[in-house]
Amino acid sequence: MAVSSGCSTVLMSVRVSVRPLSVGSDSLRLQLSMNANRAGLFTLTLRHTDRGGRSVSLAEFDLRSVKYEIKSARSHEMRLNKPPHDCLTFTFRSEQEAQEWGTVMMSSLRESHRVANISHPSDDGEQNMKCGERNPSVLSLSMKEELCLELSRAIEAGDTHAAVHYATDLAKQQITLSIQPAPRDTDDTEISLAVVVEDASSSCCVTVKVLPHVTIASLKQQMFVEYGFHPRVQRWVIAQCLCSDGRSLASYGIYRDGDTAFLYLLSARHACLGQQQQQENGVSMLTAAAPLNATLGPTPAPSGPVSHDWRGYSTLPPRLSHSSTGPIRQRWVWPRETQRQ
Repeated sequence: MAVSSGCSTVLMSVRVSVRPLSVGSDSLRLQLSMNANRAGLFTLTLRHTDRGGRSVSLAEFDLRSVKYEIKSARSHEMRLNKPPHDCLTFTFRSEQEAQEWGTVMMSSLRESHRVANISHPSDDGEQNMKCGERNPSVLSLSMKEELCLELSRAIEAGDTHAAVHYATDLAKQQITLSIQPAPRDTDDTEISLAVVVEDASSSCCVTVKVLPHVTIASLKQQMFVEYGFHPRVQRWVIAQCLCSDGRSLASYGIYRDGDTAFLYLLSARHACLGQQQQQENGVSMLTAAAPLNATLGPTPAPSGPVSHDWRGYSTLPPRLSHSSTGPIRQRWVWPRETQRQ
């Protein structure tokens, strides 16, 4: 837990043994702190506790002036960037302490270098700035992408302080983001989703091959391609929840073969889907009401203008009727009394 001291905040403190120092590990501590008033200013302090219990500072290092490397599960190494390039090796009491320290340390190190590069760009950085003046979007996009990457790394590492910092920087830029968990290994396995399709008067069940990490919006497009249902007439319900386009199937608990989802079809009028949109998007499923059976073939679309009294999908598309695995009512008909609702 971070502890404030004046304008500095102690991020973490841990016991270590240090080579080439001969002082025992019980009396030495590494302390990492940040300046609350200056972004990117981190200090690594080596402290010694004497027999009287008094803690004194043996050395302080600005993170911008050091290189830090994790050598093994319990051993880390720090080297000064400038001559005489002194090197210190830190040995931790346990792998867990070393890992926790390494996470905080490396995150702070990246942040200090990032701020330093912005404040004091190198020759390459100055050249990039000149190029950026001619094409400002190039540098701006590069910085935004770097911030997004750093935010992702901080969240993955559990570094809440760095995550807040990067999120704040992104918010100041008013960047439009799309944030979702990275697919797990199990999300790459295709599953068979049982879909119960219903309209105002008919229902059936079909099986759709999907990946758990796909979004509801992608699933709507898939159903449009495979069965002709325009995305705007589709309403998906999973686990008694009306699904949002941006969420994944996995977020609603869809992981295994046979998991069930419900698809409710609205009328074209209720979905605000105009006649021209229906025609432009290939919605040619408007047919006269006819018995639904295994021998039913495609019914030619009417050659004249489409009446607004009919819904966008007046019968279940033929491909859907052939692939149905559940009980089907005799007709997939949009009753006229509901068409005007």
